[in-house]
Amino acid sequence: MAIMRTTSCHRHRHPEFSVTYDPGVVLVEDDVRWLLGSLEEKVAAGERFADGETFQVGWVTTQIRAGADGRLVIWEPDMVQVPVAWAESVSSTLAHLRRQKDVCESVLTAGDLSFPTMRQSALVCTRLGQTPGGVMERTLPAGTDSGWFCGCREDGHDHNADGELRRVSLYEAAVRHAPEVVSYLALPEGVLLGIGGGPPVIFRHGRPLAFKTGSYLAVRHRER
Repeated sequence: MAIMRTTSCHRHRHPEFSVTYDPGVVLVEDDVRWLLGSLEEKVAAGERFADGETFQVGWVTTQIRAGADGRLVIWEPDMVQVPVAWAESVSSTLAHLRRQKDVCESVLTAGDLSFPTMRQSALVCTRLGQTPGGVMERTLPAGTDSGWFCGCREDGHDHNADGELRRVSLYEAAVRHAPEVVSYLALPEGVLLGIGGGPPVIFRHGRPLAFKTGSYLAVRHRER
C-alpha cells in the first residue's frame, strides 16, 4: 500500500489530507494527485471538512475521518459487504472512477459523463447475477432514482411481470448482484447496453455507438 498527502491545506488553517491506495489497483498515480488537488482547491476556496463528513468521488460516497496524526483520512466502502463496511483506502474509488471515465469516453465524450451515487436506487431484475451477462438501460435520473435498470438476459424471463423487479441501492446492485455493471454506471441517460460474453453492445437513443479507435474499450476487446 502507498500513502500520498496534501501539502497546502495548512496555509488556510485546515488539516492536511492523507490517502492510502494500492498501486496495483490504482494504475494511474495522477488520479491520486487529482483527488488531493481537488481537496486542496476546495479548501483554498473556503470549504471546510471535518471528521464524520462524506465526500463524493465519482459514484462512490467516501467518508472523512480524523487520523491519529491530526490529518484527515479518506475511507471508502469495502465493495464487499452490504450494508457498507468502511476501509481506509481510496483504491476502489479511484479505480472505478478511471474505468467509468474511460468507458464513457470510448463511445461518447467526457462531457457526457453522468455519475450517479451509490446511494441512489436502481431497478433490478430478481435474476440479476444468476446468469452470465445482462442488459442495462438508463432513463433520466430524478432525486434518489439513478435512472438505471439492470436486468438479466435469460430467455423467457418477463421483466414486466409482477414481482420480477425490485428497487435497491446501486451499491447493493453492484456488490450483491452484478459487479460488472460498475464500469458502465457513468454513461448518460438514453443508453441501452448488453454486457457479458464479449464486447458490450451500446446504443444511445436507438443509435449504435462504435468504439473509438485506440479507446479503452477498443483496446481491451481487441486484446481478447
